[in-house]
Amino acid sequence: MFAGLIARSLTMVLSLLTVPLTLNYLGAERYGIWLTISSLIGLLAFTDLGVGSGLLNALSRELALRNAVGAKTQIASAAMILCLVAITFGVAFALLYPLIPWATVFQAKSSIAISEVGPAVGAWLACFLVSLPLSVGVQTRLARQEGYLVHITAAAGNLAAVFALLLVLHAQLPLPALVLAMAGPPVIASAVNCWVLFSPDASSLRSNLGAADLRIGTQLLRTGSLFVLLQFAMAMAFTSDTLVLTHVLGPQAVAEYGVASRLFLIPAGIIGTVLSPLWPAYGDAIARGDVAWARRTLTRSIIGICTIAVPIAVLLIIGGQRLIRIWVGDSVSPPPALLACFGLWTIFSAVGSAVAMLLNGAGEIRIQAIAAIAMALANLALSIWLTFQIGVAGVMVGTLVAYLTLVLGPMSIYVPIVLRRLTERGQRSLASVSM
Repeated sequence: MFAGLIARSLTMVLSLLTVPLTLNYLGAERYGIWLTISSLIGLLAFTDLGVGSGLLNALSRELALRNAVGAKTQIASAAMILCLVAITFGVAFALLYPLIPWATVFQAKSSIAISEVGPAVGAWLACFLVSLPLSVGVQTRLARQEGYLVHITAAAGNLAAVFALLLVLHAQLPLPALVLAMAGPPVIASAVNCWVLFSPDASSLRSNLGAADLRIGTQLLRTGSLFVLLQFAMAMAFTSDTLVLTHVLGPQAVAEYGVASRLFLIPAGIIGTVLSPLWPAYGDAIARGDVAWARRTLTRSIIGICTIAVPIAVLLIIGGQRLIRIWVGDSVSPPPALLACFGLWTIFSAVGSAVAMLLNGAGEIRIQAIAAIAMALANLALSIWLTFQIGVAGVMVGTLVAYLTLVLGPMSIYVPIVLRRLTERGQRSLASVSM
């Protein structure tokens, strides 16, 4: 955990360092376009068909039961599907690329932005598609409860990206080159992780595509379909904000929103590092019938994560504008209302993430998908209306209202039901064994 926190902290520091560098180099318009492109790529998280998340659950179960053969088959089947998905989407994008008016989509005004936006999208998408099959290595690490290695790998990739960014800035290369500099090194780091993890001498889980099983692949797709709904809905809910701002207020507002969101990556990164190992841990405990541990851990995780999130959020709300002036200068100045909304979001999402780890580990995806879809639709409608009414902070107010009423509220009712059901199932299993 400690190594993971250090690595995650390094990643956050590097991410913060890139903001003034890229903002000053690109200017507000091109920086806003860059953030919008990254948000669109975030919407593509669903393109793995939920296979990555399905693999994490299945692999956690196989490892808990010490079934190495089953684990290898799961890994190979997931890798095969993700390779096919990446190839399919790559071909589709190549065919559609010349037909899309990229400058209109991203509201590009200057001649340089108009010429760069299409190639920049292509560069970012290429890196994303290459990373799809490599994500098998990440999910395998998480299933083995080696999340700290995932964070170390990410930190190494981001450190390399900063050096690549400095080279791009020194050579004064265009936006597509900057995209490759930022997105390429993490992909290379992920490839190195897979090579180390699945090398013949390093892992008992080494496999190849020849070990893929169509039946297992179908099961992963079936389980993953719910994750697809969940991922797509959450991506829509959390990345549509920049799209709304782009079309309602323009790239300058996206830049204000982007700088504020990057500032609040500090608590979000810490929260993610602390909570992410709980997903496979819950899966392992539930597979062994230890529901009491899951119940205790949920309570402790919510309390513990709030003790982290609340004070950091308050400090960033109070001192956020001063920090941003020191950080990026006066070119971008997010309003206090936006910072306050991000602070509240930090607290709400921390609680929601703690609950989601239990539900993911228990395989309770359907209810999360339903809640996320409802939230995404409500958030989009509220964000558009509120942005017209109150400006850039409107997108976050819409997110807060939708998340509180359609996710946290229903989950507070549903989680006790899940725990009771798991307890009863464990008691029945014990009774059948004793008979």
